[in-house]
Parts: sequence; C-alpha cells; structure tokens
Amino acid sequence: MRLDQALASRFPQLSRRKARELIAVGRVLVNQRPVRIASREVTASDEVAFVEEASAVPLIAITDEWLAVNKPAGIPTQPPRDRKARSLEELLRVEYREIYLVHRLDTPTSGVVLFARTRAAAARFSELFASGAMRKIYVTIVAGVIEKEITIDAPIEGRDALTIVQPLHAAEGGGGTCVEVEIKTGRTHQIRIHLASIGHPVAGDRRYGGPPAERLMLHAWKLEHASVGTLEAPIPW
Repeated sequence: MRLDQALASRFPQLSRRKARELIAVGRVLVNQRPVRIASREVTASDEVAFVEEASAVPLIAITDEWLAVNKPAGIPTQPPRDRKARSLEELLRVEYREIYLVHRLDTPTSGVVLFARTRAAAARFSELFASGAMRKIYVTIVAGVIEKEITIDAPIEGRDALTIVQPLHAAEGGGGTCVEVEIKTGRTHQIRIHLASIGHPVAGDRRYGGPPAERLMLHAWKLEHASVGTLEAPIPW
C-alpha cells in the first residue's frame, strides 16, 4: 500500500490530502525515519507515525556533529513501547533527519539532552557518557532539609553508583530543599533512588515516596565536557 493511503487508513482523522501534505513537509515517519515520498510502499509490519506540528523543543546549541535541546517534562526521550506519545527523538528527527541518541532522561524529567548528528560523533559521545567523562549536573527539590554536601556511594541493582548532593537554598513554600546533584555514574533512576534512600525523596516522585508536587521536580541542568563546552538548560522553577 502507498504511504499516503496507509497513513489515512491507520489514522482516520487524516484525509488522504492531509496525509500527502504531512508527507511532503517531512512530518511522516516510517520505522522512525522521515519519508517524503507519498508513493513509498509500506507493509502491515511497517511502523507509520506522523508529527502534525513542527517541534517546539527549545534548541540549546547545534553544530555539524551534534545538537542539544531542553527536553520538556512529560516527553519520552525515545519512542515508548506503547507508542501513545511522540518521543523527543522522533520530533527532532522530523526536523533534523539523521540524529543519534547517546543518552536519555526519564519521561518526567526535563533538561539537557544531547544528540549526535553523525555516526562517528555518536560513538565518541556514547563512550564519554559510558566512561563518566561527560559531567552531568542536575537540580532538584527534595523533601526535608539538607544543610551540607552529601556523597551517596551505594550500588543500584548490584552496580556501583555515586551521587554528590550540594544544597542550594530552601525550596519556596518551605519544607524542602533545592539541591544540585552530580552523578558520576548513570544508573536507571539513580538520583531518585539515592535521594529516597537517605530520607530526602524528590518532590513529585510518587514511585519513591516523594511529597506531592505539580511534576517530578528533577531537571537535567548542565552537561559539561571539553568537546561541547557547558550546555545549560534554564531551571524551570
């Protein structure tokens, strides 16, 4: 079946004319890759998706080898299994075509995400993140009062994990602390698990016992390395 026919068939809210318009401007993805040819043949096993509006994700910096954006909270970094939401990767691929994911943030976390734009850059950045050479600094609001720097060196699922917590100021409204967090490793939910383990869960983190908040109060503030300089996403609170 032609792509324009398949798109209109799978998404009844789209007319075939609208499907062709989306294809023409590069907002249709087949197997997560933009396709601009309406007559492209697709099969039932091909994944077809579309992005109706251009990405509004704030761009932090861009070069020929990489780009960095400020991911809003609530957008998955990569396509979720249920495909119910467009991912950051898909939104940016529509606009920049060839990009490569080299690290990720949890869906409810906002902040700096770096994508490579060449395979060679992807290999380099993947190694920098894997080795811990890329400095990763977050800011978060936690329950309770933290008055001095804390180093948390505790394994997660049997793997080494090191987190350094530095208080910044009391959270607005009282009852919590805004802290800077640097992670030397990159375990799943590392910051959330480590802070909860010392009695200071992240605000808005229902999974690990955090106090109520309008969102998960965790933000990837900065990435730092000589190859990219300092990439900073403004703190959203």
